[in-house]
Amino acid sequence: MRRCKDEKNPRAKPYKFTNQKIKDLGLEFTSTKQSLYDTVKSLQEKGHLPPPPPSTSQESSQNGIKIES
Repeated sequence: MRRCKDEKNPRAKPYKFTNQKIKDLGLEFTSTKQSLYDTVKSLQEKGHLPPPPPSTSQESSQNGIKIES
């Protein structure tokens, strides 16, 4: 295991984070894609971002916001 030169007391075991307990309580996480979409849509509705220009091609979009897969 690599250590920094100034590290005097390294951890015995690496720390691992899990959100399983939160999921077990019933909390559902929002995907990054959906969260970003909702943020842009909200900012457009409040006038902080300009609406998208009209599309001339057959793009898949929701309410004028292009979502690429």
